[in-house]
Amino acid sequence: MGDDSKEHIDIVYTFTKEKLEEFKDMSVRQRLQWLEEANLFINKTIGFKKRAITDARFEGLE
Repeated sequence: MGDDSKEHIDIVYTFTKEKLEEFKDMSVRQRLQWLEEANLFINKTIGFKKRAITDARFEGLE
């Protein structure tokens, strides 16, 4: 890699069987709401700059 390139870190999220069962019982609308709330929380907590380290879609956002 060149000096000016950024290395992305791959992150894998795992869920317990219980959490997967909980998601299974949620409606599509509830799942989407959960994902949107989690995304908002992550963005507010670590910000776009740090999030870009693990997700290239957030590069250049601040």
